[in-house]
Amino acid sequence: MRPPRRLSIALQLSLLIASAVVVAVIVVGGLSFLNLRSGFRDYLQVRDDEQLMRFVAMVERHAATDTELQWLRQDPDPMRTLMDEFAGRTPRSQRPPPPQRGYGRPPPRPEDGGPPGQPPPRAEAPPPRTQQQGNNATGGQGSLGERLLLRDTQGMRLAGRPQPQDAKRTTRAIKANGVEVAYVELIAEPEPEGVDARFLQRQTSRLVWAALGTILAAVLAAWWMAGRWSRPLLALQSASRDIARGRRPQPLQPTGAREIAQLMEDVNTMTAELARLETARRVWIAQISHELRTPLSVLRGEMEAIEDGARQPTPQVMGSLRDEVLQLTRLVDDLHTLSVADVDGLRCDFAPGDAHAALWRVSQRFEAQAQQRGLTLQLPPQIAATLEVNWDFGRVEQLLANLLTNSLRYTDAPGSIAVDWHSDGRIVTLTVDDSAPGVSDADMRKLFEPLFRGDKARQRRDGQHGSGLGLAIARSIVHAHKGTVSAIASQRGGLQLCVRLPVQPGAGKGAA
Repeated sequence: MRPPRRLSIALQLSLLIASAVVVAVIVVGGLSFLNLRSGFRDYLQVRDDEQLMRFVAMVERHAATDTELQWLRQDPDPMRTLMDEFAGRTPRSQRPPPPQRGYGRPPPRPEDGGPPGQPPPRAEAPPPRTQQQGNNATGGQGSLGERLLLRDTQGMRLAGRPQPQDAKRTTRAIKANGVEVAYVELIAEPEPEGVDARFLQRQTSRLVWAALGTILAAVLAAWWMAGRWSRPLLALQSASRDIARGRRPQPLQPTGAREIAQLMEDVNTMTAELARLETARRVWIAQISHELRTPLSVLRGEMEAIEDGARQPTPQVMGSLRDEVLQLTRLVDDLHTLSVADVDGLRCDFAPGDAHAALWRVSQRFEAQAQQRGLTLQLPPQIAATLEVNWDFGRVEQLLANLLTNSLRYTDAPGSIAVDWHSDGRIVTLTVDDSAPGVSDADMRKLFEPLFRGDKARQRRDGQHGSGLGLAIARSIVHAHKGTVSAIASQRGGLQLCVRLPVQPGAGKGAA
């Protein structure tokens, strides 16, 4: 089954941002369009209400002297008369008759605009009135006069055209001295047309173009931003693939958002650590091979000498062979201990006991070895009080033995080694402090690494065979007891190893 095709993060981000902007533009544009139309209709409604009240006030002025509104009943075109007065024009009935032309016309006077003896200038015809001007003259868009209907109290039409029964309308009463004498109805404004319609169309088109421009700008910005965000992710992807294939990638340049830049720095750190571990693994394999080859070579040489008859299997020869076998056994046991500690953690069997007695017993075993090497082993005074702890005493004794063995092997004679321990009720602090020679700062950081030796020249000089695993095993034992171990320069001129173990390992949390 083929895996589903997945979109790139740049395309996904672009689609996400563009979709969000498109939805926002559609919502805002739609609301703006609806608000524009609604606001325009509200404006028309307010205008109609204002004109209707003016019209009612005008009719009421006439009704104050003519409550029967006879002047409207007698007018052949009452709505035109009302609209002329409403627009401030002279009513047709009150306009002077147009001048007569032809025979019998008096000669023009100079004040009429022409010189004596010459015909008067021909009057220019007024420009034709547009539909919009006619609408304005009669009350505005939709022709106010065409939307008005004036009725008396009996419902008889006084002025205006009949209107559809289902049309939306506004009705106002016309009063004379507080008595209703007529009613005027104004039909709601029809759909915008003319200038109003063009205004709405122009605003709508601008909204559409603004929305399209915003969407286009958002898509371009989204594509640019997505590309900017995806570039460091693509670099991370390439680096992770190189790591998976066993190749060391080039260091990444942290760019982009803070989280992505931090991730790139973490990948650089991980790459460096993997390279260090790979180097350490190769060195460890080479060192293990060397450590195993040395006792095996000795065993092979001794056995071949016995087979050839060059040496006899005397008790001394067999004892030498046994020592090499024991050395090889110790090395294999130490390697097994470290491998178990790295994989599943060092297994410990905790039991209550007296820390003073256990540490004193282990320290005393090394007094004779110290004297043989010309060293002085200083121990704390033996006290009768007990120090109750919950430890794996076999592992702790192995821990102290490894620390003392390390100090005995790497301390020049005449010199001294001081062992001390004390407790504050929660933590037992154990120190092993030796004299010169000291350890360099570079070697101090590697003391607890497996198969590390700080002074190879002296080892060759005195014939000691150290595997370089003692301090690494000591660190594993300390971690299994949730404690800490550290190494610093000693005031005696050598090295000070400090171990801090909880009295109850299960109650606290140690640090490396």
